[in-house]
Amino acid sequence: MRQILYLFLIPTGLYSQKDFGLKVVKELCSKEYCGRGYVNDGHVKTAHYINKRFEEFGLSKFNNNYFQYFNIQANTFPDSVSLYVEGNKLETGIDYLISSVSGSAKGEFNLRFINRNNIIQFLEDLENNNVQFDENAYVLDDTETKDNDTLQLFRELGRFIAQKSPVFKINDSRFTWSVGKEQMPFPIVEIKSKKLPESTKKVSLNIHNVFKSNIKTQNVIAYVEGKKKNKFIIISAHYDHLGQMGNDVYFPGANDNASGVAMLLYMAKYFSENKPKYSLAFMAFGAEEVGILGSKYYVENPLFPLKDIRFVVNCDIMGTGDHGVTVVNGTVHKKEFKKLAVLNLENKYVEKVKVRGRAANSDHYWFSQRQIPAVFIYTMGGITAYHDVFDKSETLPLTEFSDLSKLLIGFINSF
Repeated sequence: MRQILYLFLIPTGLYSQKDFGLKVVKELCSKEYCGRGYVNDGHVKTAHYINKRFEEFGLSKFNNNYFQYFNIQANTFPDSVSLYVEGNKLETGIDYLISSVSGSAKGEFNLRFINRNNIIQFLEDLENNNVQFDENAYVLDDTETKDNDTLQLFRELGRFIAQKSPVFKINDSRFTWSVGKEQMPFPIVEIKSKKLPESTKKVSLNIHNVFKSNIKTQNVIAYVEGKKKNKFIIISAHYDHLGQMGNDVYFPGANDNASGVAMLLYMAKYFSENKPKYSLAFMAFGAEEVGILGSKYYVENPLFPLKDIRFVVNCDIMGTGDHGVTVVNGTVHKKEFKKLAVLNLENKYVEKVKVRGRAANSDHYWFSQRQIPAVFIYTMGGITAYHDVFDKSETLPLTEFSDLSKLLIGFINSF
């Protein structure tokens, strides 16, 4: 009986980290959190979820509060987003995508197509005031254009036309979204060519944007006191994502970055039960998708002296790992990178640990700018969904989550 019980318990021990991660990712990617953006307080709900987990793990607070508040601005699409072509409703995020800087438009519009064959004529007509904008929408098709200068001309033309009427841009590659920090007077819509053939005469748009100029958001920060109380290692991850596009479509952000939050929370749980050498600060940053603003605010308003930070480990895109991990700033902090790589080589946690140089692509960046040692670790291989509606919990495998957590624990304990 004892032997049977022992065999039953082995898989639980082996997969407890991954199970923990999958549960967190599923929670944060649920519709309740509205894509963790700025519609229906998705970012606030997410912050409160992390707050509860910090409390559950018994983590300590700076200034008697887990929240560090700051303000941002963002363009949002809280309710109406729809597009009909010849009476057929298209699927948002699949057939077309609204640019994050789009303004509002409602009604039926006549289509005018611009491509490499007629763009010069259109520019001449524009210069001679022979272009009609009222009740028209313009379709820009640069798909057969290879020249960089002409491609740039199409981009600039799109922004110009969006001051006066809706713009459609043909995009037969993947759709990726972002958070808009400005708004145009009219929408800019990316759309698949097969959904908008040149024979199309009219489209119906119903797009409503709300530009929010003073959003109160937050970082969520806690710590575990170590044996060296006044020296800190920071473990960070951004919890925000892209939010909603209308009532029906939201961006779950499983890999980017519910997976990183899951890793941060697992580290918080583990080290709350296993006292570390250095004190560990767990920083869940807001507004990374708006321009890595949460970490920028933090380094400008630190909760303890920046000189007391020994190292920063930033976790962003932790959901796969089939081909190992990449360490941004690894070429800068060669000693620490070597330590991590050797630890992995000895224990065979992940396939490889790849080195990369500086990059301003996540929350490690502002620490580096203050000469604080910081790396950003992300997984490689597996699914490629990114900043789209397909980055969801159901298809995120967390392939190496368990082994990666062991690698990070070993690395943190090596200081």
